[in-house]
Amino acid sequence: MQTFESIDDAVALARQVLAGALDPNLGCGLIASIGEKANHPKELQAFILLSHEQYRHEALGITAESCVPDILGACRELVATQA
Repeated sequence: MQTFESIDDAVALARQVLAGALDPNLGCGLIASIGEKANHPKELQAFILLSHEQYRHEALGITAESCVPDILGACRELVATQA
């Protein structure tokens, strides 16, 4: 089992999401986990929020699927800022 712990790992996961090699919802959760382990760095805060929002908010009209565009945007931003 691979562990993900650094900003570099988060960027690599974001690249995989953008390439279509990793499901956006799963990638978001993995990146959020890195953010939580790393004491909530600014670069990963969007993923922490999106990871929370994508489940158990269906009554509010927020679903995992509806979060995908925001996840993709957060991935693009993370990759761009770490390039």
